[in-house]
Amino acid sequence: MKSYLKAGLWLVASVFISILSGCAATHSHDDGTYGGQSFAMEAAPMRSVSRMQSQPPLSKMNNDVAQQERKLIKRSWLTIGVKDLEASEQAAKKIVEQQNGYIQNTQDEQGKSFNLSIRVPQENYLPTLQQLRSVGEIISENENVQDVTTEFIDNQARLDNLYRLRNRIQLLLNRADRIEDILKIERELNRTQSEIDRLEGRMKYLKGQVDYASIELTGEKQKTYGPLGYFFMGIWWGVEKLFIWDS
Repeated sequence: MKSYLKAGLWLVASVFISILSGCAATHSHDDGTYGGQSFAMEAAPMRSVSRMQSQPPLSKMNNDVAQQERKLIKRSWLTIGVKDLEASEQAAKKIVEQQNGYIQNTQDEQGKSFNLSIRVPQENYLPTLQQLRSVGEIISENENVQDVTTEFIDNQARLDNLYRLRNRIQLLLNRADRIEDILKIERELNRTQSEIDRLEGRMKYLKGQVDYASIELTGEKQKTYGPLGYFFMGIWWGVEKLFIWDS
């Protein structure tokens, strides 16, 4: 029984180290990576485990990326000039509601501007932007699109391996009869579960970012000039044209 248990613990340790090596290579920027600790158990290596837990070939990974629907995180920053801040803000909120989106955050600078942090279903992203542009005069607009398809596939593959590893550790824990062995197995089980929780949290976050696009809308109050204001603006425009010609 003792030798069987030791061999089984070595099997778990080998699989666990293999998975941790993959995690460190592809996600060194994430918090929660391990320090390279493993079981200190004496047993013969299991070559079949290494083949079972090896990473998929690069060609297969590329094929998976090509066949899967692209996972895109879309963000936009739109600044418009408006004459009536309150009316324009309400109009923007109505557009978001009609597009099945929601306002994540609101900031107002009394009499000067308003800002809306908008989340909208990705399929309604472009129609929402188009309607928001019509609320005022466009001052600036920027967009960022991040492709996270590869990360989705990579994380899912690592999660599948970790689920299998957790099941094997649980089987060994059920068969262990020595306190020392039970403590070692539970320690590895906790580490494996922590890595699973971290990856599941990351996947949940990415899915939320993909499903709902983000729009930062800023409305700035346009200045209203009086007769003298327009007069001096016209003078300035004429002086500017004396020195600068359009190319």
